[in-house]
Amino acid sequence: MLYNLLTSLPMMVCAVLSVQLALELRNRRLRAIPELLVYMVVATVLYTGHYVFFNHAVQLIPFSDTLYLTANLSVYPLYLLYIIRLTRQRDARFLLLLLPAVAALVTVGTLYLLMDDEERRLFIDNYLYSARTTALHGLALAQVWVHAVCRVLFVAEVVFTVVVGLRFIRQYHRKLDQFYSDTEDKSLYRINSILYLVVITSCLSFVAVTLDRHYFYGSIWLLAVPALLFSLLLFCIGYVGLHQHFSVEDVSSEMPAEAPPSSIKSSVQEELAVRIRRITDEQQLFLQPNLKITDLAALLNTNRTYVHQAISEHLGTTFNELINTRRIQYAQQLKKKEPELPAYEIAWRSGFSSVSAYYRNLKAYSETK
Repeated sequence: MLYNLLTSLPMMVCAVLSVQLALELRNRRLRAIPELLVYMVVATVLYTGHYVFFNHAVQLIPFSDTLYLTANLSVYPLYLLYIIRLTRQRDARFLLLLLPAVAALVTVGTLYLLMDDEERRLFIDNYLYSARTTALHGLALAQVWVHAVCRVLFVAEVVFTVVVGLRFIRQYHRKLDQFYSDTEDKSLYRINSILYLVVITSCLSFVAVTLDRHYFYGSIWLLAVPALLFSLLLFCIGYVGLHQHFSVEDVSSEMPAEAPPSSIKSSVQEELAVRIRRITDEQQLFLQPNLKITDLAALLNTNRTYVHQAISEHLGTTFNELINTRRIQYAQQLKKKEPELPAYEIAWRSGFSSVSAYYRNLKAYSETK
């Protein structure tokens, strides 16, 4: 019973999350739900293939193994497409990442169809469950080579997804820092953390790919670690996705594109930077929760792009850092004057939207002069 539970656990986690995401799809509150739903459905197919293999349902393996390899080459590209949906405008070029999965579906499925019963039996018994190739020839041996290529492609996809995904998230966070003083409910820090968890689980995946599934077959203890770890990763992906309400589309809607402003002299930008400092301090704009760069630009009666350039080039910082540095300075002064104030009171009176935002910025800017 424990063996059945371990072999089915990732599949059940994916299936439950797929249902939750499908129900959420009707609400249309979360923009990237369609991409995440496709990812979770494909992950369900992947771990269904695991279940069939580890429970030795040999008659289903030609079909399940084809879907397993296809899903295995789809899950990481699909998760990257989900990240792209959150951090960038849609780009159809990234759909090309699914070509290896399509090729695997056609090639592996065709080879299984062309094999006779004896060749399929030899391939399943000798290669899939024992990793022996000495008795194989013809189509069965060709299937071995296709499986080996799929493993190499899988490793490459994992590395590509983690590297590119982290880069896109960093770019998205830089965009947030240019426009918003409060990014707590807009950031992708939890998805960023998941990618680091992906790195850990990917190391396990690399081991599993090197050893192949037969190494874990029949052993409860060898199955326990990957089953629990991947179930946890999948749960985290689904949970975070169900609570991620902000994306780059929201940034675009709140900060619509401006006509490219004409270039201005450095001296004019420097003067604007002085005005930004003065109005920020004199009117204590930093005490306004959810202050945006457009609010500052409106007060200065200028273009937000000019404000961004002045802050970046002449103050050497971002809008987010400029405002939160002043908030932390104000909070430290407030704490000295009224040391009995609780943290939530200091956070609220200093312009922070939450205590967690206060502590995060305190750690980042408490040494800033």
